Amino acid sequence: MRSRFLWTSLALSVVFCGFFAAEFVFEWHRLGTPSLAALTWADANNTKLVDLLSPMARAYNNVLAMLIATIGLAIPLTANMHTPKLIDMFLRDRTNQVMLAIGAFGAAHVLWVDYIIGPNFAPMWAVRLSVFGALISWAALIPYFFYVVRFLDPSSIITRLRDDIERHVRTCTRPGADCEAAQDAIHERLHQLGTIVLKSIDRADRGVALEGVWAMKRILGHYGAQKGQMPDAWFKVERKDFVGRSAEAIELLNEERNWFELMVMSQMFLGYQQALSKTTDAVMAISDATRVAADEIAARGDVKGLDLVVKFFNNYLREAIKRKDIHAIYDLFYQYRRLGADLHAFPELQLRIAKCFRFYSETAAAAGMPFVPQLAGFDLGWLVRRAHAAQSPVKAEILGEALALEHGGAGKPLLGLLIKAKLVLGAGLLEQNLPQEAARVAQNLAGVPVASIDAAACELLAREERSYWEVTDRQVDFEWIAPERRPFLAQFVARIQGQQEAAA
Repeated sequence: MRSRFLWTSLALSVVFCGFFAAEFVFEWHRLGTPSLAALTWADANNTKLVDLLSPMARAYNNVLAMLIATIGLAIPLTANMHTPKLIDMFLRDRTNQVMLAIGAFGAAHVLWVDYIIGPNFAPMWAVRLSVFGALISWAALIPYFFYVVRFLDPSSIITRLRDDIERHVRTCTRPGADCEAAQDAIHERLHQLGTIVLKSIDRADRGVALEGVWAMKRILGHYGAQKGQMPDAWFKVERKDFVGRSAEAIELLNEERNWFELMVMSQMFLGYQQALSKTTDAVMAISDATRVAADEIAARGDVKGLDLVVKFFNNYLREAIKRKDIHAIYDLFYQYRRLGADLHAFPELQLRIAKCFRFYSETAAAAGMPFVPQLAGFDLGWLVRRAHAAQSPVKAEILGEALALEHGGAGKPLLGLLIKAKLVLGAGLLEQNLPQEAARVAQNLAGVPVASIDAAACELLAREERSYWEVTDRQVDFEWIAPERRPFLAQFVARIQGQQEAAA
């Protein structure tokens, strides 16, 4: 943005000077090419020089008035909409400082030149500097107004904050860097970025909110690439950096060396809490950005950082359950299962995710949302099949978590969707040539009446369209089974029927 301003100012200055020079040459030739002495009032009538500079002084005053009026109105209004720290950002910007300084210096310079002109003293170079300075100032005024407008654009503010944070991170990789000062600066800018996201969500300005969320994800990615080069002093934080956290929590942060990730993710979590009651797409963006950030952290092998992101996913689920927001849970489960499937190199976390699926689905059911465990059955079944395909060392335990979801029976109402989810899981295991695991699923469904099993299987086979009949985030109907997989469902149902006939 700054380079565009400079190039535009230079281009307009050239255009202005070229036009004025051509105009002068035309008039000079038209009037018979008079001598240079005829073109100046110097030493002939110096008072005229003062008269000449008076419009220059007014020009500079107008430039300054326009700049100050624009700044005085636009900056506070925009700061009130996005972040009060915008005023500080504006005043720290080098281009703004230079333009204001040029306007003030030019206005003072014209007055000074007026003052030093005497009856026998004509400072022509000073006069020329005043005149051409005014012309250049007016030429730069047009691109500068565009620069100010672009500066106030929330997308530009977000980019500036992100770049500033990344610059401070890079600074701390150099020997002798002041890590404490960088931490304070980063803390301030992350709060500004979080404030922009919160205010954008509050005004339903979804585009800005999504840009802010993705900027935080990019900040995490940039930091991850630099983390291995950071000095030990960088990873030490104090209570002033995390006001409200216990001494034990601060100690853990210092041990696990993940205060930066916590600070960024905390801002995303605040945005998530706000978005639950405001904008659905912001909820989706935050969960997606969190999962992408977790994948990048996993690729770097940062176990502690990955563990922290998984905890925040659990925080998201807890908040969605508190608000009884089924749509948010539906979206979070999708992102959570994708993350779980990607963590084959971290089996402990993979198993924890499976356990969290069951825990939070049961918590949601206790809170009056019985649909959630049924949805979790399909997602956990998907995770089980991916774990077996990747030969995860915790594949059996993940299967156990899926089977632990109660589908009813023994005096409790049957949960039709959960029965279907387990039928799909059993069929998928047979397709993967895992008969023992399929037998575990069949045994889990042993208490379900044959009629209910048959009815559920018929409904699954009756799904002809892969796409759900309404527009959803996933769009694929999770009850749909591909035609080539349907024979395995028939085999699995026959196995259940055989087991029940044998038991009878």
